[in-house]
Amino acid sequence: YLPSFSDEFLIQKLNETHVDWKVFSKTAKEVYVNGNVKIYPIDQKKYLKAFESCEGILCNAGFETPAEALFLEKKLFVIPIKNQYEQECNCVALEKMGVDSSRDFNIRKIQEWIDSEKRIEVDYEDETEEIIYHEVLQLS
Repeated sequence: YLPSFSDEFLIQKLNETHVDWKVFSKTAKEVYVNGNVKIYPIDQKKYLKAFESCEGILCNAGFETPAEALFLEKKLFVIPIKNQYEQECNCVALEKMGVDSSRDFNIRKIQEWIDSEKRIEVDYEDETEEIIYHEVLQLS
């Protein structure tokens, strides 16, 4: 889901790659195919099914989609929406974690990401008990 780019732009650029794409579009009224790109209108059930079964996610640098992609151990490439401070902050944080990104739609970088097997593993260890224990010790 890349709402900052038009369907036509995405079709043109993604057709330069050698993989199939499912693009969920805020403007599409029906499903259609152009080359290796299948465009879908926004549909939560279809989106979740595609998300679950895909190998990688190409998206803007918001919070929810990248977080879900990392949790599900999907390959992830982000493009922050221009002039959006939160998107830029998220992108920088994701880059520090090792996530691939570009500040523009760089098809060469995207193709390198497609060809790589790089996945980011995030340790979601629950440190709540340790934090609570430490705080209890300070209160004693």
